Amino acid sequence: MSELAFATSNAHKFREAAHILQQFGIRLKRLASKGAEVQSDDVSEIARFAAARCSREYGRSVLVEDTGLFVDSLNGFPGTYASFVCRTLGPSSLLKLLGGKDRRATFVSSVAYCEPSGEPVVFTGRLSGRIVRPRGHGGFGFDAVFVPAGLDRTLAELSFREKCAVSHRAIAFRTFASWFTETNGQRLSAQL
Repeated sequence: MSELAFATSNAHKFREAAHILQQFGIRLKRLASKGAEVQSDDVSEIARFAAARCSREYGRSVLVEDTGLFVDSLNGFPGTYASFVCRTLGPSSLLKLLGGKDRRATFVSSVAYCEPSGEPVVFTGRLSGRIVRPRGHGGFGFDAVFVPAGLDRTLAELSFREKCAVSHRAIAFRTFASWFTETNGQRLSAQL
């Protein structure tokens, strides 16, 4: 089983990532923080910058993940500032801002992997859905107000395993894991 470091201060993200990656034979070790973030409207750029900095700082290969919630009728707000908006205003704040406007939204997750001497590689997952009144007690952040397209429950109403099967984060981490296991397998074969 491979072991990788995941730099995050969010225990919920770590639990989800660890669950998803263990299915690919990858065990995660948690690094306490990814440090200060670069300010950007692009989650891929934020993850890429943090992964490069962390891999050099820690002297090892590192994974970093960043998420944004982009609401169509709010011109993409709160976007990459979703965590800050959720902490300071709360999930219900989106409903007040939306009023009677269209409630379509997309969660975007970017997972960046970087080796100390390399350049970051980024994998992105998108989950379309809509904003609703808060429902459910699972998950974190805006999960209680987001219903994925094709479902009738919020991410907070899904079980942990159900969320790990459909979330934006799951899509990004599974894409990374497929690439990593294939790339790692090619490296091992080349060494034989």
